[in-house]
Amino acid sequence: MKKTLYTIVLMMVMILSACSNNSSAPASEEEVQETVLNFYNEMSKFDEMGRSSLENFNTTLTSYSTGAATDKELEQALDSFQDTASDIAGRVNDVKISKSLPEDVETLLRDAVIAFQSAYSIKEKASQSAASPEVTADEFNAMNQQADVAMLYGISKVNQARVAVGLLEEDSAAETELGSVPGTVVSTEADEIGGNAAKTPVNSGTESGNSAD
Repeated sequence: MKKTLYTIVLMMVMILSACSNNSSAPASEEEVQETVLNFYNEMSKFDEMGRSSLENFNTTLTSYSTGAATDKELEQALDSFQDTASDIAGRVNDVKISKSLPEDVETLLRDAVIAFQSAYSIKEKASQSAASPEVTADEFNAMNQQADVAMLYGISKVNQARVAVGLLEEDSAAETELGSVPGTVVSTEADEIGGNAAKTPVNSGTESGNSAD
């Protein structure tokens, strides 16, 4: 299933990135590095926002299941989770890529943006479905899997851009990607984007929806 989802995301990125063009004056090496670093930092910030909100939701859900949290507290945590997902999705959609970058770097960042836009859009839908008793555990799980595939593809493109401009060693980039995939050893770079990309509240989202009703 993941292979099929990966193929779909890849095709979408290729189609959308083909629509871009590069007509601005070329940037200096320092400007290129700064642009890539700023992009990485921005995506890292979004990732941290999403993880913090998700952790709070899961913690509250666990407390609720043991009677330590009230219906209102669970509802507030769910609302916060949904609001954060929606906010991040909107902000990622507003990210712009400079056309003064080298073509290969611009393409990598543009592909990453498209992948992240897809991932956060799906995560937004997943968060909204968490309170719906009509959404099954399998459906919720499928949405999160699809978002994770898109996220991991975006991470790989960001790391390729970092390697291309000299901000990251190629071996480190490979380790980071492996650390982001479920079932592999986590990279020693704990602050890398998507370190917990696959740790979504599969199943528990629908359970919270049924409990909160």
